[in-house]
Amino acid sequence: MADKKIFQPGNLKPADGGSRTNFFDELNLPPSAAEFLNVWYRHILAAVGVVVVVILTWSLSQQFVTSRAEQASQQLSAAMQLADPAARAQALEEIASSYSRTGAGLWGRIELAHLARNAGDLETAAQTYEESLGALARQDARRPMVKLSLAQVLSEMGRDDQALEYYRELAETKGFEAWGLLGSGDILARRGDTEAAREKYRQVTEQTNAPYLVLEQAELRLR
Repeated sequence: MADKKIFQPGNLKPADGGSRTNFFDELNLPPSAAEFLNVWYRHILAAVGVVVVVILTWSLSQQFVTSRAEQASQQLSAAMQLADPAARAQALEEIASSYSRTGAGLWGRIELAHLARNAGDLETAAQTYEESLGALARQDARRPMVKLSLAQVLSEMGRDDQALEYYRELAETKGFEAWGLLGSGDILARRGDTEAAREKYRQVTEQTNAPYLVLEQAELRLR
């Protein structure tokens, strides 16, 4: 009697006679390349997917950063046009708080320090200059300017030791040598060290890049 179990495993055969093809076989690749892709193509696709996600994330983050920087710059420009000091200070405070990591946010903080100094609030001015200085990168071109403002405020407050340290740093900073020497001389003169002060003033007059105002003040102190 014939075996009626025609669907036994032994009787099952592929319709094409046993040959099996895939996408890579149809590309007519060299056997070694086809074998490599058969083994690794899933890993390759996963890696490509990760790269695509990283690129898209980076692109979107850059767009976000650029957009925030533009918004901060526009708001800073509008704030600086406000004639009322109180309104300007409020606008600058909002910019400094909301966009603290942008260039405009840092400028807003520096301008707040200027406003406090002009208003006679030297303590707030000094604190804000110090905060601004700490937020600026070492190579930021604004650091010497902020450092000079801070040194001047500290000197006005009678905190000469701290001011003198900043002036000494400025005396070694390109473009600010004359400012640092003049400030150092003024503190030394106030302490009664006349000869040391005059030496600082003489050094100012020897600076080839000294601003005219600083040079004039040094010459007046030497008379």
